[in-house]
Amino acid sequence: MIDANQPTSGEVVKQDTPARITTSMIIQDLDNGIDRNGIRDKYALQAWEVKQMFEHPTLKGKKAKKVRKLSFEFIDDTVEEVNTNQVTLDQAIEREETLAAVESKLERHSFDNDTEITQF
Repeated sequence: MIDANQPTSGEVVKQDTPARITTSMIIQDLDNGIDRNGIRDKYALQAWEVKQMFEHPTLKGKKAKKVRKLSFEFIDDTVEEVNTNQVTLDQAIEREETLAAVESKLERHSFDNDTEITQF
């Protein structure tokens, strides 16, 4: 059985009129699908205030984007899984150089089997 997402009601949360409303706040509301009437309700503004705000050059001609959400989770199962063990050529070269450097150091500082290593 597939669980479907329930579409939201799209209601605007009303708030007191803020002391400062920025163009970026209004653009964000428009991007979220809130139209002019929704902005008026959200910020408790008068219709003439909203009209005057939208005369600003940044907001002139801007409209609310239609926000459509699927009522289900859509998954692309055709994408191949990424092998996390796979390395790039640069990573392989770096690993080989590191191993060669370690082996070189070990050869220069080889120990006899009789020598005991003490850690200080």
